[in-house]
Amino acid sequence: MSTSDRAAKTVTEAGPSGAGTAGRPAAAPAARPSGTWLVDLGVLGVAIVWGSTYVAMQWSGQFISVPAFLFLRFAMGALVITLLSLRAWRKVSREEFSLGVLFGVLLFGILFLETLGVRYTLASNAGFLISLSVMLVPLIERIFLRARIAPSIYPLTLLSLAGCALLTLNQGFSVRSGDLIILAAAVIRAAQIVLFGSRAKGREVSLVRVTAIELWVVAAGGLLFSLVQPARSWHEITHLPGDAWLVIAYLGVAGTAFAFLTQLHAARVSSPTRVGLVLSTEPFFAAVFAVVLLSEHLGPLQLAGGALVLLSAYLGRWVDARRRTPPPPAREVTE
Repeated sequence: MSTSDRAAKTVTEAGPSGAGTAGRPAAAPAARPSGTWLVDLGVLGVAIVWGSTYVAMQWSGQFISVPAFLFLRFAMGALVITLLSLRAWRKVSREEFSLGVLFGVLLFGILFLETLGVRYTLASNAGFLISLSVMLVPLIERIFLRARIAPSIYPLTLLSLAGCALLTLNQGFSVRSGDLIILAAAVIRAAQIVLFGSRAKGREVSLVRVTAIELWVVAAGGLLFSLVQPARSWHEITHLPGDAWLVIAYLGVAGTAFAFLTQLHAARVSSPTRVGLVLSTEPFFAAVFAVVLLSEHLGPLQLAGGALVLLSAYLGRWVDARRRTPPPPAREVTE
């Protein structure tokens, strides 16, 4: 996550219409058509990188525990973003700090579940299942905020659930524990999207500062949980092989810092819907990397299930964006 770190794609979505693999109000939604294709390429790069993170997270699980992994990855990502935005740190408002801490805690929970879940299921499954959060967002809005949603969202949700069933049921109709953990992460991610849209809408905040604070909170959470077994965590970190360090550095710099900064830039020059639709390709790339690098085998049922989840997420985002007028964005401040 990615930072499905996905957080999860929380940065680029306008208010509650965002998705996960995760939604945040866009800073300046006016698009610049002449250079949008370059932005699209950057966002596509994020989708490709995030697709690869499921394989990377699963592979690194043989060397390091989930808390220590999250500490290293997000400390690197947060440090890079902080250093690249030093001029923006002259003044951090109380609102920015509180938002960063609140959503950092939620993001830690999401990423903990994603990182744990991918170790007990197929990396391709994880990529497809986390995208279920796209369909859960309007349902959560409807249930808790009494928001009106497009009628077509309901059959699309059933379509995505059917895809999940095809993905998760093994021979004998058993379900992997990792699939259930990833589904729990998708639910929390969808709730985070809705909550951020309602809490940050219309407020004067620096999304760069809020994002950096979130990532530092995730790193702090990983460190805190690592201290439950300090000897084990210290041994894991000090005995990590070189290639594992390279993978974690890749996840921290490319999968976290690059991904979030690219989305923040895209939010200023492109439309949230356009960015979100490009990011919807992440599960496809997750499946490609899983097949090529991990030799995972997707049977006809799994392929059909993944296609249904991906199709419903894509159509759901498109339908929801067409139905609603984007809410007033969080007002970006530069200092």
